[in-house]
Amino acid sequence: MTEEVGVVRRIVWREILPWLMIFRAFRLSVSLPMLSLATIGWLLTPLGSQIASKIFLGNSDVGTTEFAMPLNDFLAADESLQAIPGFSLLTSTPNPVVHVYQHFTDPFVQLFDRSNTIRETAYHMFRGLWSIAIWAFFAGAITRIATVQLGREERVDLRTAIVYATRQYGWSFVAPLFPLFGVFLASLPLIVLGFVMRADVGMIVAGVVWPLALLGGLIMSILLLGLLAGWPLMWPTISSEEHGDAFEAFSRSFSYVFQRPLQYIFYLSLATLIGALGWVLVSHVSEAVIALTYYGTSWGATNERVELIPFGEYTGILGAGVGLIRWFDGLVRIIAMAFNFSYFFCVLTAVYLVLRRDVDKTDFDEVFVEDDKVRYSLPPLESNADSTPSGVAGSTGTKNDDAGASEGEESAS
Repeated sequence: MTEEVGVVRRIVWREILPWLMIFRAFRLSVSLPMLSLATIGWLLTPLGSQIASKIFLGNSDVGTTEFAMPLNDFLAADESLQAIPGFSLLTSTPNPVVHVYQHFTDPFVQLFDRSNTIRETAYHMFRGLWSIAIWAFFAGAITRIATVQLGREERVDLRTAIVYATRQYGWSFVAPLFPLFGVFLASLPLIVLGFVMRADVGMIVAGVVWPLALLGGLIMSILLLGLLAGWPLMWPTISSEEHGDAFEAFSRSFSYVFQRPLQYIFYLSLATLIGALGWVLVSHVSEAVIALTYYGTSWGATNERVELIPFGEYTGILGAGVGLIRWFDGLVRIIAMAFNFSYFFCVLTAVYLVLRRDVDKTDFDEVFVEDDKVRYSLPPLESNADSTPSGVAGSTGTKNDDAGASEGEESAS
């Protein structure tokens, strides 16, 4: 008697190694819808620093450093790659995960500097709120596309994602601020204690109640630690869950961070490594596009003529033409910089889905889609003129009555 040998016909890596989903984030992040959303968001982002600098600091110089750098700064070429303007600046930029994380956290970290003046505190607060206000919409659309495509392996068109992000915008804006509100409430007793400490006798009072003050500091530390580590998971939460709101985003992000810290660190490390390699590729391609365009036109315009474009200031018709060329070159580099945001939100969406599977045992494809709610819901009951419900149940009852009437007629005959 021969025994049948089982043959493995297919290995479902999605089930065996679910964290491999993180590798798919790069391909998704360089798609046209993602780069389009990220580019528009990145173009609007520096306006916050410029407005805040002008209102609160009385100048407009600070905001210029937050953008993808002034276009002329990209023209400083690497010694070994002199034909590629700005290549050294692009390649020296931090990888996407680190760069975007610092962009969002830096204004709020600066708030806790005790040496800040009121104007400086308002400046940093405005910067942070502006970034959240901008990216609550664009990141909401990006994460919506990513959750459906990574989780359910279905495509979402750009219009549907924008509509969804618009509807959830309020929760997306409030979610990152939710822990900060808790920090503010915990700091109120400390502020009162600080006023008491202005008097010499108040220092004695402060010394007596200092353990309680340290308890307030502990609460603030836990909230800030969970916020610093978990805020990137909040927007994917709102984009994935049917009842996604600020409360669910807060609870899930904190729960995943504190329950699976080692897994979270591993996933972030993997995402950072892939992002660094992806940025090298994107920066090479973007600069190659510009360099090869210069190379092609140099055959007709001569190399001396083309070299006028990246260097020098010109006026008249020549200046207008050179300015347009530099503007489009800068746009290519801005799109390359926008890849950082596109990748960040795509890969953190993948990390969220993997952590959700680890903690809540939720399958990847359990992502809320409005079509499912309509597809699997029962049809509504409608009332007839005699107030009897019609529909599926009503139709069944009518058929039964007709069958009973026909049986009665047969028995009478």
